[in-house]
Amino acid sequence: MEYCAKQMPFFTSVVLGGIEIREKGGNAIQELALCLAVAMAYIEGALDRGLHIDQFVGRMMYSAGIDMDLFEEVAKIRAARRMWARLVRERYGSRDPRNWKLKVNIRNCGSSLTRQQPINNVVRTTIENLAAVLAGVQSVEPCGYDEAYTIPSEDANALAINIQHILSYETGVAGTVDPLGGSYYLEALTDKIEEEANV
Repeated sequence: MEYCAKQMPFFTSVVLGGIEIREKGGNAIQELALCLAVAMAYIEGALDRGLHIDQFVGRMMYSAGIDMDLFEEVAKIRAARRMWARLVRERYGSRDPRNWKLKVNIRNCGSSLTRQQPINNVVRTTIENLAAVLAGVQSVEPCGYDEAYTIPSEDANALAINIQHILSYETGVAGTVDPLGGSYYLEALTDKIEEEANV
């Protein structure tokens, strides 16, 4: 982190791996809490080396797992962003508003896919990626079809790209920032996840 902050300031030096927590059995709240705890350890280590928070924190990214509970996943990402902003601003003294914005990448949880009826995985992947779009993530890595039982085929790779394109360009959901914001249910769920994941 120190080397990257000084020599490679645009390189993403730390990726907080939420997908690994989810695939090993953790739930959305545990994923978020553990990723933020790991982020705090990285931040404190860099601060102990003499770096200022704004030298490196903007190059950290959260790689979240997205599972089938659409509203919970949207709320988890929204809670993560609120918690991140408060953490870097209030606890660690970041003064640069750009660093208060958490960069989020998602990957579909392979545990939601099935070998027995792989065509249904297309629907699952689409729903999970819709959650990512509704949460406003920066990038997605969909698992679309046969990844439950093999290395992705060429058809699966093409399908993953097409799911992204259809959601982005044909549905209109990517044209609105936080389209579910203000929903009583989603706001309450975001508050609940934030409270339970608070580290």
